[in-house]
Amino acid sequence: MSINASLRLPSLFLCGLSLTLSLACGDDGSASSSATDGGSTDTQSSTSTATSDATTATTQTSGGDSESATSGSATTSSTSATATATATTTSGETTGTSGETTTTTGGGVEGFQVGFDVVDVSPTPAQIDKQNIYMGAYGAPYSRGPAKGVHDRIYVRSMAIEAEGVGFVMAIVDLPGMGNQNTRAIREMVADMSDLEESQVLIGTTHTHSSPDLMGLWGGVPDEYRNQLKEQAALSMVAAWEAREEAELYVATGTAPNRNRRGWDFTDDAMVVLDARDLEGERIGTLVNFAAHPIILGESNKEISCDYTGPMVLALEEELGAPVALFNGTLGDASPAVPDGEYENDFVRAAFYGELLSGIAAGLVAEAELVEPVVALDYREWTQKVDNFLFQLAAQLGILQYDFDMKGLEQEVVTQSTYFRLGAQVQGVAFPGESLTRNGLEIKEAMKAPHRMILGNTGDALGYFIPSDEWQTGKNDNYEESVSLGKTAGDNARDAIVEMIEADVDF
Repeated sequence: MSINASLRLPSLFLCGLSLTLSLACGDDGSASSSATDGGSTDTQSSTSTATSDATTATTQTSGGDSESATSGSATTSSTSATATATATTTSGETTGTSGETTTTTGGGVEGFQVGFDVVDVSPTPAQIDKQNIYMGAYGAPYSRGPAKGVHDRIYVRSMAIEAEGVGFVMAIVDLPGMGNQNTRAIREMVADMSDLEESQVLIGTTHTHSSPDLMGLWGGVPDEYRNQLKEQAALSMVAAWEAREEAELYVATGTAPNRNRRGWDFTDDAMVVLDARDLEGERIGTLVNFAAHPIILGESNKEISCDYTGPMVLALEEELGAPVALFNGTLGDASPAVPDGEYENDFVRAAFYGELLSGIAAGLVAEAELVEPVVALDYREWTQKVDNFLFQLAAQLGILQYDFDMKGLEQEVVTQSTYFRLGAQVQGVAFPGESLTRNGLEIKEAMKAPHRMILGNTGDALGYFIPSDEWQTGKNDNYEESVSLGKTAGDNARDAIVEMIEADVDF
């Protein structure tokens, strides 16, 4: 059965939870941006055997290798059935074969078709005044108190990409995360309102720690606001899909400053920009992929804000004259690296860092290379055991916006990832939580394209995914381990995603 009750957190559990677990991301952004002492950097031998119980796979390709059907116009079409393959588990190893098909989503236009949409999803003053919109992701449940106002607006930013009948839509929301009950609902709504399948709908969150808690971990939000946001997100994604127009895509990769809070001397500091322009050269919109926790604003802040991501996006939109969407990357142990200096307050610090990143992104846009108009897609689902006792208890008490399924006396969750390739230039994946650096780099090492993207907290937001050989080795006082599904989660996600990348036989 699915655990999906609506009970409130009892006071005894709240007291115990506040003593045993801080649900923040382990790094208050109001502190100094110098590197933390994350403990020993010694590692054990790697164990990468998957322990997931089931895997399903769907592959879709476009471009010269596909047979595309035209169905009237660019926005009215049909979708073919997809092939799936189910894996079986024996002695902890996952085996199976990948299905392959060509999915037609309309059009027959050569080249890319791209659409953008941006929607404001900020709570209204009347909603704020009710004092029941809690922010994530600091402290124990309810300890921070409800939001007192809106410092800067929060948005859904959607981008749709298609080539020769194969496409997908991705959206990023300025939230700490969303429980899988919410992301599933959004994907279903988009599929119902469009010709897309749920596997072609990628919904992610920036992970700002000063935005409404749709996960239910820190106090949650009322049903009215939750339902409003889900509907607005779905409508934005459909609007982006319907706004598709003939376009060219350009891509560039550089680096930007961040830091590793678990004591490693490296992070995934890649910044990737994907720039869309119409056939007259006018910009349609730009996507940026970069990893750093939005935690410059600390727990004491009670005003809703995008943290540094808002100033970054707004500055880049002003520079480029078109919508911008920022997807966080391999963010599990990546924190902002704000230059030393005297800042009036944390909002000023956040703005400075955001504008610094914006300048780097603008420079990359100026040197971006053309992408071959081909889209390839793959999709996997797998089952992950939930070993974290506090997650189990919170789910049973009904405070989480997650469906954790009971299997005997154990809990498990079904999660997923989507793989996409754009021409021979870009490969990317949606990651269902916060991947640590070493996990993310292993995924990127499996890719062959020169430009490689991991969209963090996209599809699901299931906490930290830690390589098993880094599990409880003392780094950052083992904080990330306390907000993880369990020791096998990182390896299982990595292996399922790498399997998709390696299944792209046309590349």
